[in-house]
Amino acid sequence: MSEEEIIKAGIAAARSGDRNKAGALFAQVVKTNPSSEAGWFYLAMCCNTAEQREYCFRRVLEINPNNAQARQKLQAMSKPVPPLTSTSPFIYEEGEQKPIEAKVSPFSAETALTPVESKTIIIPPAKSNRGLILALFSLPVLAACAFVGAYALFPGTMMQLMSPVLPVGQPSLSVATQTLPAQIIPTETSAPPTALPTAMPTVAYVPRYEETSCPFESPSNVQVTCGYAIVPEDRTGDPSKTIKLAVAVFHSTISDPAPDPVMFLQGGPGGEAVQLSAHAFDILVSPFLPDRDYITFDQRGTGLSEPALKCDELDKVFRQDIYGTIAADTRELVYKNAFLSCGGLLSVSGINLNSYTTVESAADLKDIVGLLGYEKVNLYGASYGTRLALVTMRDHPQIVKSAILDSVVPVEANVFAKYPDSVNSALSRLFVGCAIDAECNGAYPNLETVFWETVRELDASPITVTTSAYPMGTVTETVDGSYLMSVVLGSIKDSYFIGTAPQTIYRVKGRDYSTLLATQYALPYAFDGINAGLYISMMCHEHGLAATQDELQAAADRLGLKEDLWRPYYGEIDRMHEACRSWGVTGPYLGENNMVNSDVPSLVIEGSYDPATPPFFGQQVAGQLPNSFYFEFPNQGHVPTASDTTECAMDIAVAFLKDPTSEPDRACLSQLPPVEFSIPYTGEPAVRLVEEDIFDVNVVIPEGWLFTFDGFFVRNASPFDITQVGAFRADVTASELKDFFSLSAYGYRGLDGAPTESGTIQANGLDWKLYIALSNGRPVDIAVAEDGGTSLVIMMFSHPDEHDALYRTVFLPMVNSAR
Repeated sequence: MSEEEIIKAGIAAARSGDRNKAGALFAQVVKTNPSSEAGWFYLAMCCNTAEQREYCFRRVLEINPNNAQARQKLQAMSKPVPPLTSTSPFIYEEGEQKPIEAKVSPFSAETALTPVESKTIIIPPAKSNRGLILALFSLPVLAACAFVGAYALFPGTMMQLMSPVLPVGQPSLSVATQTLPAQIIPTETSAPPTALPTAMPTVAYVPRYEETSCPFESPSNVQVTCGYAIVPEDRTGDPSKTIKLAVAVFHSTISDPAPDPVMFLQGGPGGEAVQLSAHAFDILVSPFLPDRDYITFDQRGTGLSEPALKCDELDKVFRQDIYGTIAADTRELVYKNAFLSCGGLLSVSGINLNSYTTVESAADLKDIVGLLGYEKVNLYGASYGTRLALVTMRDHPQIVKSAILDSVVPVEANVFAKYPDSVNSALSRLFVGCAIDAECNGAYPNLETVFWETVRELDASPITVTTSAYPMGTVTETVDGSYLMSVVLGSIKDSYFIGTAPQTIYRVKGRDYSTLLATQYALPYAFDGINAGLYISMMCHEHGLAATQDELQAAADRLGLKEDLWRPYYGEIDRMHEACRSWGVTGPYLGENNMVNSDVPSLVIEGSYDPATPPFFGQQVAGQLPNSFYFEFPNQGHVPTASDTTECAMDIAVAFLKDPTSEPDRACLSQLPPVEFSIPYTGEPAVRLVEEDIFDVNVVIPEGWLFTFDGFFVRNASPFDITQVGAFRADVTASELKDFFSLSAYGYRGLDGAPTESGTIQANGLDWKLYIALSNGRPVDIAVAEDGGTSLVIMMFSHPDEHDALYRTVFLPMVNSAR
């Protein structure tokens, strides 16, 4: 739809009395076009408070000072009408809370407002940066972001298995406290009542199943069938209002499989499972097929299920924000509108957000098992999927033969209240792991002290990090102590990156921001593979509104960090209740979050370093399951069955299913390799050099470094290693080459500034000029020798803590050997 069509639709919605839909449409206009005079004017007419309307009218006058209607509206409000300044009713000094009486009223045919009711809201203070929780995985690096609570979501493939218990925050949803129309607001108070409401009885219904073609290409030699399970959205309401759940069955590769299949339960909440299982077939699915079928489904509100609770508005605003296309003085309002627009549009489309819970998903699971003709299944829950497995074991034990619980979220645990314990568990494991490793401790002594010192320094003086995320634009983030903690926790959450965490801490301390820069490349994909609307609904219902205000505040206080870590609530933890109530969900029903005591045979798996679902969660659940076996992997982070490259964890899971009553063999645990921590190169042992011909240059290069198409050799010592060397011949003189890197108009061709001459060398009959430069604060060495109308060029990129050793053992030998 064009801007004009959206505005017309908004006016029509307003005149019909649907202010929520109208406001969402006008918010969409100003998000797409912040200079839309009409968009801001009509959005003002939908605002809940006089101060918000004033702000929007001032935006109109900033765009067009001659807009008589906006000027009249301000004058009618007894407000002066100068051009908009940097001060707005939505931007207060840090920590200030300002209650405002909001007059909510419908449109008349003439778009005049008539006050009808009054509500009090709190406008949160603004912050200067987006404290995202970054999680790292895959190639080259993937980032995580979260909202409306502490959550890390991983875009793409296996990282959708990740759990929601790490913090983040973009300011976006911090402002999600605007009051919605009365019919959407739950009656939940800021602290849950002593007597929680009792769930309504389930109505009679008959689930149905429709077969359909699979939305992916089936793996070779494997039969896959797909379909939709059709069940009521609300099992206590109208059974004729149904939803469709996407289901995929990967059939066993043997003719007579075991009668009890594996039922994979995805994490998130909000992550897709059907596409993930197809894309990660070799890791997730294949190990089980020699014995039994593998089933998975996209839980209600996720993936291919209908409806999917998406939040395109949040995704779009987030992308606009990280690329710097939202004006600072409108940013907070635009984010608020995106949040309210998403929740409002879901509600006005007829979706009952209170029906998207783990309890309802467990009932869906039961129906799917029956529709597919199975009697019992073996549950395989990963991360937040373990919570669904546990609720199913509690509410529908008759369909469960056994359960694999990898990286556990206990039903009775509030992930927000327990977050400080999760942080302490993971960081303590990291500090101890480095201290007992001789090389790590030698390279990074007193790691714990250095970490907390760096956190405090960044909190006191944040830094700005900018990366060109080609082809989409430049990403700029302000990094404080909370941001650093997010990066470190994201690193140790993924087993592949655990070994980089000490080096990241020391390098940030030494102003080498390689890890921070690497994570920025993934920010544009932060919403991939997750249904944000489902995540918000479930986390608010089962956690945000399940804890008392005192419990949440106590958790924030215990953390002992700058309050920013709790964004999007900007440290005011009571914002969580406000945001969740504005979304339109209630807290849990009586007994909904009760712990699970079950005699179902269970395998509990944890990674020692995991900050998302720490080992004490798994130990807690194992203690409540008398027929369980607890396995902790000392070198792993989150979801070992998916991340353990030795396949020890998955082998144990497969062995468990063969006989769930007997403990699997633990032998492979003792054979796991320890975490290999990345340490800076000191010159010992010497780098082995071999002679190569590269683009008309004969030169020695480090053996084993990876050759790239542009003539550079990359060391790849760790996922964040930028060390590389190159040799080539250029049709320019030495001075021309220096000028090439010295033009500020072209951003110094990727350097921080023009190279400076550092010396000369004579070798192989060539006179070499040496230059030194920086790239993102990291040293770049350049050697140029003119030779027969062209120039030989040697370049090296390195980290500051390794520069001297590599200059001596790699760069100078390359210069001396080149001809």
